[in-house]
Amino acid sequence: MDLMGIIVWLAVLVTLALLIWMIVKSVKEWGALHATLMALLFIQVWCFLLFSAGVASRRNGYMKAHSVLEKRVAEREKELQKVRNGDRLDPNPDMTSYVPLTNELNRLNVERGRVWRGATVAGLAQGEATLQLGMVAPIAPNAADPNANAADPSAPAPAAAPAAPADIGITSQTIVHVFGETSDPRGLLPTTYLGEFVVSESNGGLIKIKPTGTLTPEQIAAIGSGQFPSWSVYELMPLDSHDAFSVEASKSDENSIFGRRDLNELAELLKIDPALATAEPTGLSVKDAIKARVLQSYLNDGARPPEGTPPEQVYVRVEFLKDHTIEVDAQEQRNATEGGFFDLSGRSVDARLKRGEEGAKVSFKQGDRIVFDSSTANDLGKQDIVKPVAPVFVRQLNDYEYAFREVRRQITAALQDAVLIRRELDEMQKSQGIADNQVRIGQDERSKLDKDFAQYKKELDVISAEAKRLGDDVQSTRAEISATFKQIQAMRDQIVARQKALSQAINAVSGSSNP
Repeated sequence: MDLMGIIVWLAVLVTLALLIWMIVKSVKEWGALHATLMALLFIQVWCFLLFSAGVASRRNGYMKAHSVLEKRVAEREKELQKVRNGDRLDPNPDMTSYVPLTNELNRLNVERGRVWRGATVAGLAQGEATLQLGMVAPIAPNAADPNANAADPSAPAPAAAPAAPADIGITSQTIVHVFGETSDPRGLLPTTYLGEFVVSESNGGLIKIKPTGTLTPEQIAAIGSGQFPSWSVYELMPLDSHDAFSVEASKSDENSIFGRRDLNELAELLKIDPALATAEPTGLSVKDAIKARVLQSYLNDGARPPEGTPPEQVYVRVEFLKDHTIEVDAQEQRNATEGGFFDLSGRSVDARLKRGEEGAKVSFKQGDRIVFDSSTANDLGKQDIVKPVAPVFVRQLNDYEYAFREVRRQITAALQDAVLIRRELDEMQKSQGIADNQVRIGQDERSKLDKDFAQYKKELDVISAEAKRLGDDVQSTRAEISATFKQIQAMRDQIVARQKALSQAINAVSGSSNP
């Protein structure tokens, strides 16, 4: 018994002794009735006090228990709120909380669009595929009425009425993306892209699809190989993501902001030899070098950037040097189709992305760490608001729908170019044949000309010898002519002199005879 109990029982004994003394002193004046009533009243008062004390004691215990339980409930509510929503004051919230996970799941479902898994191939003919969607019961005729032929057993059974087609949400002219499924411990998973198709006919769970363009040889081979008995039909092309290639259940840390990467898992998913991740690029072929670069980009996503990383893919983990507030909602409001989701400063303008008046600004405390792009980190660093901690490589996301279309366009263009080049090669081969024939003809002509040239040289030698002889004859003849001319000239001079002498003699004779 505690001290309070001892005091209570002492008070009871004292009051009982006092009551007995008062009754003994006043019993002669009150009488037996009054004394009895007084004793009963005393007993009732103490019973009331005892019951009141018990109630008060229990109430105090319940009040204490209520206070303790109320604190526990408040703590549990805080824990539940934290588990549901995460720490609202944490700039790097725990994305494994219920609400973030639910929102992420809802976002993924919206981004993924509608998907029909386990579609079996019912037929392939003339570039068109017939699929029975796996999540829709096959169309079957209605059961015949057993009493329909009771009156006339020999009468033919009536044709069964067609069943009402199930509404699967796929209508004619719907564009879908088809993947081949392979077996996995987790179930049938889409692993090979078979191409973009358009729904030409939809009848309940049975649809017919045909390619929107020319398929690549690899896609044609995959479809015709029979390796994919079931297909996945996607309404939207799956979007690229940083988190999708992380190890399942891995969390963000200082070494990888998007979660841990597994080399073998990535290599198996991308169909690339894992040895290329550490191979020297100088000893690789062009194709292997491209594969190595792709594998390394997925493997290093969220980690430290390797050497030679483009600046636009390098982000910076920073630490705040003081409290800072950043406004994330723009004043203007418009739809994404009117100019995108964000303005030029990166603030959200789409109402679906805005955080509301209470969340229009995000506050950071001193010591908080977060990852910014290089431009924002440099701007805040110049203001002495943050300091850089470590660079982070962020892989540029791919638009798979555009990429596959672009690859298909490039392949088609390459095939067309190959046809043109092959045609040009044929023409060049023809021209080469003609040129070779001309060369052979030229060589024959050259051989003939060589023979003619040899004969020409012989004839030239003969002609040269004859020309020399004739030249010598000309020289000798010229010398003879010159000598003869000189003799003739001398004889002329003699004749002239003789004629002159004769003339003078004649003149002299004639002059002397004349009187």
